[in-house]
Amino acid sequence: MTDTDRAGRGRWPFRRRGRGAHAGPESPAARTQPSSDPVPGPSPAPDGVVGEGELEGLGSYRITHHEGEDGNPVVDVKLSLTPSGMTRMKLGQLATERGPHHPEVVRLSFELADQLCQEGEFGEAEEVFRWVVAERGADLGPAHPDTLEALSALASLLWDRGRPEDAERLRRSVFTRREATSGPDHPDTLTALADLALVVLALGRHEEAERLARTALERRTRVLGPEHEDTLGSRNTLAGALRARGALEEAGALYLSVLRDAERLLGRKSELTLTARINHAAVQHRLGHVAQAARSMRDAVRQSVKIKGAGHPDTLSAHATLGAMLQALGKVDEAAAELRAAVAGMERLHGPDHPDVLEYRTSLAATFFNAGRHAQAEEECRLVVAGYERLYGTADRRTAQARENLRMVRAARG
Repeated sequence: MTDTDRAGRGRWPFRRRGRGAHAGPESPAARTQPSSDPVPGPSPAPDGVVGEGELEGLGSYRITHHEGEDGNPVVDVKLSLTPSGMTRMKLGQLATERGPHHPEVVRLSFELADQLCQEGEFGEAEEVFRWVVAERGADLGPAHPDTLEALSALASLLWDRGRPEDAERLRRSVFTRREATSGPDHPDTLTALADLALVVLALGRHEEAERLARTALERRTRVLGPEHEDTLGSRNTLAGALRARGALEEAGALYLSVLRDAERLLGRKSELTLTARINHAAVQHRLGHVAQAARSMRDAVRQSVKIKGAGHPDTLSAHATLGAMLQALGKVDEAAAELRAAVAGMERLHGPDHPDVLEYRTSLAATFFNAGRHAQAEEECRLVVAGYERLYGTADRRTAQARENLRMVRAARG
């Protein structure tokens, strides 16, 4: 069993959102009961709101007062629980009945972690996923499909939180165990291989990523067929590896083939169709077809808002890519608006020091600098330097590059 499998066993049930103290199994429900004490202050007016607010980690409450048919006052209490809040309530009861390490408690905790991700509570979601991995690893074994499911979910969360090195370690572990237990051609093994190729690509190891992507594509084509959605996804990843190492014409042709096949087989509104459209536009931009690429990217942003939502990381990435295209076309204000949308959205999701926030801010600074708006560029550069120092430390090469960018901007200002 690895350190990841062991970490956290017996510690989680059930930490409150945003708190350091642990709560016992009964406490989430017990602590949310409305007080029976009289509401302080003057008596509320008929049909008035007595109070409303948030129930920590559960949802919200609203207390209203009105006059009943018999003339006596009636107080109504309405609880609005979030999906994770409802799951917390179930967990408290289930853990009391069966114990905190019962398999059903572990299963429900996995569900809770996924809900916390959807609600933007990434810190607690990571803690819960790690606990589930530890529980399943201890009870079922490190290579059991349920353990690997939880380990893969944890890797995805770490990827989303801007920690690709940690995600790679887990992705590689999942792939190795899948291949050993299920064989090289099992669909779950192929998914693990494809996931590993993506994170290796994000880490800049382009040759290794291309090799992994080609292996995944070959196996998926043979096992699933050339028109399976997963096979198209591996073609898209291979195109990304080719694009990263500078084979733009080859990458563009492959992206276009994925786009056409995905649109034909899955429909214009499928996520893979949208992803291929965005990637093809990005390559067209790098090949110098900027106006055409910007038109395509505008359409992709609109589609992403409809399909994934305005605050989804992929939508925000599309905003940033469109901003770069508009900058190349000399449309500074439009470019800045797209990049600011990307910065603000990603900051809401993950905070000011997430790598994507800093990357988008760097692009925004470049937009201002190239337009001669040096004061605005300097402001963004200072934020980037501070973010990299907090994230990676003062000696990191990324921090050094950010400081050099700031120096250049200040020199241009005189």
